Amino acid sequence: MRYEIVGEPLPVVICHVDAGESLITEKGSMSWMSPNMKMETKAGGLSKAMGRMFSGESMFQNIYTAEGGEGKSPIGRPGPVTADGARASPAP
Repeated sequence: MRYEIVGEPLPVVICHVDAGESLITEKGSMSWMSPNMKMETKAGGLSKAMGRMFSGESMFQNIYTAEGGEGKSPIGRPGPVTADGARASPAP
């Protein structure tokens, strides 16, 4: 997998995923994906899902797998941030 960080104040990490490789993301972080990316949503068993829920994460995980060649998927944060990762303040 290769990645590049692009954009500001709404940066995204564009992941270039080789065939057969997978990404696991949190809910709401995926902007779009290339057509050959297969998406699955799993809980991973009741105890693992409950553990994620009590730690503040989503019970479910989204798994994106590239099939038949390289896939692309940008992952972003909700809301604007600066290049150093700090939340950008709204314009006055």
